[in-house]
Amino acid sequence: MTPIVHPGVPGCGVEREVGNMQFMSIFTWEPGKTGEVMETRAAEKSPEGMIVINEWIDLGSNTVFRLIETDDPVALLKAGHPWNDLGYKEMHPVMEAKEALERLKG
Repeated sequence: MTPIVHPGVPGCGVEREVGNMQFMSIFTWEPGKTGEVMETRAAEKSPEGMIVINEWIDLGSNTVFRLIETDDPVALLKAGHPWNDLGYKEMHPVMEAKEALERLKG
């Protein structure tokens, strides 16, 4: 695999392997759990084998979107475990639209 670097993305100035799967993680919590969610997030560390590419907060709700990259299902399991009792998780495999269109043409 070919290593690539994304220096413009926060926390991503490290080499990554092209071909690792990307996932959009969506996490939503109830308003009463905001304090617990913020404490858990402050203490969180990404498990080995997983890179957080970027993270966004929906300003109108209690929802966080996180783009991650991994080829290790155990890393996904470890990353999600601390959040199990704090809210609702979704995980979607994603690919940049441009890349998907190129692959569909080929």
